[in-house]
Amino acid sequence: MAIETLKKLWKNEYFQTAITIALIFLTVLGVYFSAQAVLGTPYPALAVASDSMFPTLNIGDLIIVQKVDPAQINYDPNGLKGDILVYRKITPYGEELIVHRAVKNESRSDGLYITTRSDKYGTNDAPWHSSQLVGKVIARIPFIGHLPLLFHSQENIYILFLAFLIILIILMLPFDSGKETKPAENMTSKKVEENKRFKISLNHVFYIAINILIISLIAFSLWGSYTFWQPGAGAARQGQWVTIYGMYADVQFHENFGEAYLSQNFLTYKIDCRLSAGTRLGIPTFAWYQFFIITLVLFNAWKVYHYVKDRNERQVKEKTLSQQHETL
Repeated sequence: MAIETLKKLWKNEYFQTAITIALIFLTVLGVYFSAQAVLGTPYPALAVASDSMFPTLNIGDLIIVQKVDPAQINYDPNGLKGDILVYRKITPYGEELIVHRAVKNESRSDGLYITTRSDKYGTNDAPWHSSQLVGKVIARIPFIGHLPLLFHSQENIYILFLAFLIILIILMLPFDSGKETKPAENMTSKKVEENKRFKISLNHVFYIAINILIISLIAFSLWGSYTFWQPGAGAARQGQWVTIYGMYADVQFHENFGEAYLSQNFLTYKIDCRLSAGTRLGIPTFAWYQFFIITLVLFNAWKVYHYVKDRNERQVKEKTLSQQHETL
């Protein structure tokens, strides 16, 4: 009985949509946070932003990073076969992640220092302390890293939102829902065709509404802010007002205290703040806007797949019926 009920529910498009979005939500979050736990680093996936490791790594590659013991790193003085490492470089403006190849190490009184090198330029970096090590690169995925790189400037954000708006306008154009309806007796054939062409189904309206909702969440996760009362927060545990910020709103908030520097990677961003007393390093924060963009793309890909599948099945059915009529 329960199985039959589930089958009936699954035939409902609204139920399918809700389950699909929930699965996308859980899958993306689950994969990301599981990767952090398994790989042992807050930066399990990073986007390559420079060509210093060309031809091994290209701009826009997504690299998978795993925590590594400095004693287990493979070094190559020739700079050809050493492990590719990710380390934190401290600058006057904040923290920068560098991806270079391990060349050699050196033990000093205050610990182990590592020297890395750029594949493209063949120049060594200044030796850095092993405490700055993030991990080593264990895999690369081409092109995917372009997503976070796209958002390094707000101008690109505006272009993307314009593209989303154009897509929404196209989606809002009425089209045939694919369901046959019996025309009125006094309706001419021309009117029947126009009625089919400009009919919008409730499913289509629901589809547009979901897209608008996801795009609104993208906008909020970039520029929005929300203040709420959080019980138990504060030094005295008596509760306090807490504000959550979108990424660019968070940058503006940090600029109230000093110069803010935004750095972005795959599904994470970080804001360092240069103060009069020094630079305060930010912590990796989950990039919800990237998550919602992934959700938007996967959701629409799923809808397009089902639309094409249903249309093909309908065409096959119509062709079969036509052949049967011809046979008769």
